[in-house]
Amino acid sequence: MAQTIQVKRGTRAELAAYGVLHAGEMGFCTDTKEVYIGDGTSNSMVGRAMSGPEASRPAAASAGRVYIVTSGTNSGYLYFDDGAAWRRINAQKLSDLTGSVDDVADGATYARVLKADITAGHVNKISDGTNIKTAAEIKTHIDDASKHRVINDAGTAITDLWSAQKIRNEIELAKHNIEPQSSVKDQNLAVPPASPAEGDRYIIPAAATGVWAGKTNQIAEYQSAAWVYYTPAVGWTAYVDDEQKIYSWNGSTWVRTGGALQTITAGNGLTGGGQADSVTLNIGAGYGIGVTADAIAVTAGKGITVDSNGVAANVDGSSIVYDTANGSRLMVGAIDGGTF
Repeated sequence: MAQTIQVKRGTRAELAAYGVLHAGEMGFCTDTKEVYIGDGTSNSMVGRAMSGPEASRPAAASAGRVYIVTSGTNSGYLYFDDGAAWRRINAQKLSDLTGSVDDVADGATYARVLKADITAGHVNKISDGTNIKTAAEIKTHIDDASKHRVINDAGTAITDLWSAQKIRNEIELAKHNIEPQSSVKDQNLAVPPASPAEGDRYIIPAAATGVWAGKTNQIAEYQSAAWVYYTPAVGWTAYVDDEQKIYSWNGSTWVRTGGALQTITAGNGLTGGGQADSVTLNIGAGYGIGVTADAIAVTAGKGITVDSNGVAANVDGSSIVYDTANGSRLMVGAIDGGTF
């Protein structure tokens, strides 16, 4: 059964009447919740600080005790027993302190603010160490349209302010070297689409009609109900959506530089590539490999067997085997180092 171990216990007054605990002997005060350990000469309190309402605090009589007021009057204050009186340790509000803000010395990382420079709790002046300006003076300067927010589309200084239209025009100029890297929907559409969406792009083919006439190989982009045209420069690249292929401008024509949907067919070597949609792969016969126009065959021999189930390797059937119970893995059946 479970055991219960109890230490010497009683009220604080009973411990005082008992006297000094033996060295290592422990005593628990049931009324004050204090724990004491003796050394044969005196009793030393250990354990947590006492707590409760201030009215329940025991009389000061044992230096070193700490009492926390947890409810009622002065809740949150911490007291220290110096043997004659309880001394409050912590402060919770400014009224607990003596002196004034003027007693705080200026320092390297903090400083006082002059009362005259504060209005309704806010600092009303700023200084750079030489110049001092009031909040009213700063506001007047900011609101002066002759000094600020003046549009200058011709200016290039970092302090010049451009209009929204000027910014848009600069972005459009920058797009000439950026957007051609984006995709186009088609490169073979000769007639401009009747209802293009904003941002739709096309490479204009030869013999295009309508507004695209005479703009062969240019990139047309639909912007704000009008077509905008970009003349390609060498190196411009575009992904053609309907073909799923990538084209680059080489100075005279758009050439294929990559894309999906390429195929490989049998032949006499690996040929093709580049702009072609098919790649020819030719395999030469020999060393047990036979090649026809439509198939590749393997000739059985020297431990290799070929049948309707596929190609298999058999090496003596005991030391190296296929484990058919585990997906026909090639397994080592036995390892023998042999003898001299």
